[in-house]
Amino acid sequence: MPDNPSPPATLAALEGQISYLVNRLASHSQSRLGVMLKQCGASLIVLRTLSVLHIERGLTINEIAERSFSEQSKASRTIDSMVAAGLVERHTPETDLRRREVLLTDAGRTLLFVCWPQMEAFHTLVTNGISQEDLATTRRVLLAMTANLRS
Repeated sequence: MPDNPSPPATLAALEGQISYLVNRLASHSQSRLGVMLKQCGASLIVLRTLSVLHIERGLTINEIAERSFSEQSKASRTIDSMVAAGLVERHTPETDLRRREVLLTDAGRTLLFVCWPQMEAFHTLVTNGISQEDLATTRRVLLAMTANLRS
């Protein structure tokens, strides 16, 4: 790191910052994917929530928020609307009456499977022309960067 770090003076220098590129990719991705998912009747946070509940049965709102990259308050409001739509249900496990879990319903699972082709189409779009080797390296590096931020 330079002795006297200063902000980038050019767009090329700004684009030399990996964190800038990651944030730009995330911004474009969320916008484009949001439009694509609207075609099947879901938002990005709804699909992320359905996805994590498909993988892990019975998560709390805080666990869903963490795994779906949303603030707890937004995740809570989303869960409320998903309960009203019949996509998920709340459940208190008999083994821990203090824990309030959210479970995927059949309607939620159906919506996930209806929308998943849009996710696959997005993945194809975003990875077009990139070799499997480069994608594997990218995946490994992004996971390492995420681990750096969690420690």
